[in-house]
Amino acid sequence: MDLITLLLLSAVICVPLAHRFGLGAIPGYLIAGMAIGPSGLRMVTDVPAILAVSEWGVVMMLFVIGLELAPRRLWGMRREVFGAGSLQVLACGLVLGLVFGAGLRHLAGMSWVGAVLCGLSLSLSSTAVALRLLEERGLLKTPVGYSALGVLLFQDMAAIPMLVAAGLLGSDGASAPSFGIALAGVVVVLVMRRMRLLGVVVRTQIRELFTAATLLIVLGSARLFDYAGLSAGLGGFLVGVLLAESRYREELERTIEPFKGLLLGLFFVAVGMSVNVREAWEYWHYVLAGVLALLLIKITLIYVLARIVGLPHYHRLLYALVLAQGGEFSFVIFNEAWDNHLMTLAQRDLLAVVVAISMGLVPCLMRLLEHLPPRFGGIAGMEVRPVGFDEAPGTAADAAAADAAAADAAAAGAAAAGPADARNAAGPAAAALPAAAQAQARRDG
Repeated sequence: MDLITLLLLSAVICVPLAHRFGLGAIPGYLIAGMAIGPSGLRMVTDVPAILAVSEWGVVMMLFVIGLELAPRRLWGMRREVFGAGSLQVLACGLVLGLVFGAGLRHLAGMSWVGAVLCGLSLSLSSTAVALRLLEERGLLKTPVGYSALGVLLFQDMAAIPMLVAAGLLGSDGASAPSFGIALAGVVVVLVMRRMRLLGVVVRTQIRELFTAATLLIVLGSARLFDYAGLSAGLGGFLVGVLLAESRYREELERTIEPFKGLLLGLFFVAVGMSVNVREAWEYWHYVLAGVLALLLIKITLIYVLARIVGLPHYHRLLYALVLAQGGEFSFVIFNEAWDNHLMTLAQRDLLAVVVAISMGLVPCLMRLLEHLPPRFGGIAGMEVRPVGFDEAPGTAADAAAADAAAADAAAAGAAAAGPADARNAAGPAAAALPAAAQAQARRDG
């Protein structure tokens, strides 16, 4: 109980502080973990046990992603997902795989397999950070938002083979996966769907029973895949895809969402606990070089992609920044690679720090972008502000004050002129009012 209280308290303190400084929730969780973990106050030392529990949050996240990937829905976004998404992952994965693969092989002595796999995982972006940055600016339902969402969706799918590769290529081939057991798990889920067992549970009208059935489907299938020597996350993802056409899809997603959110937050706290801050400080020059290489390579390549997909010039740099940071799946893949002996603990910690810093830097760079002149790809000083960007400080207030002053002057003139001229004065007054006020004035007669 004390441990749960401590974890919740650290998250409740650090995450709002990270939000206050524009960093987002994930760096807040990482900071909370570093603060109370072995490298900080040493209030929690059994990090592997917490990681083992929190990894179920990743399984649930993959299950929810699978629920969203019904074939018909994917076909509707085929250009964004399979066009822009595949180009981004292939281009960034190829360059980052070569650059970080060579660097990690030469500087850290990592095997080529582990080095290239880690480089490929850095091509992924943080879905949570990217969507939050777009949502804050009202850009989710614009072309840049749809394109970014398609890329993120393809990245989620691309992360699955990377997770599987980490499991298959690790342990020096000692743990051969049992595809028969994994297939049995898939068959069980298909039989349950065919027999409409969820419908039987729903007809009981017992909410807790449906919650228990949902958790059993997700965790049971993931456990079968884990027992088979494959990724538990892959099991969760495949079960989600199998249930994507179910009539209970939305109810399944609503049921699993609270568990996913809490356990995923705990996962990032556990990752923060496992980061060796002293070692990262000792090799700070490698960390700095890694962050700069990651951001510069991804910004350059994604900016070119923005031109290819036809985004306007004032959205290209923004699009590149939104997708430039490392992603949540990078932590998962690093941990899977370490668990399967593809990298050492120190190498995993340094790479986790690189990704965490990139996730914290991108929101700050987005703020700077809004003050850059258009010739450098920013929007400062543009006569017409693009959708999603606030007006310059003071502009909105000045405009509102001018509207109110014009309306007052028109009303005063109408009162002095008498009934005959009041109707003529109503035109300028109405023109000065905002659209909502005009509609209200018409309703009032």
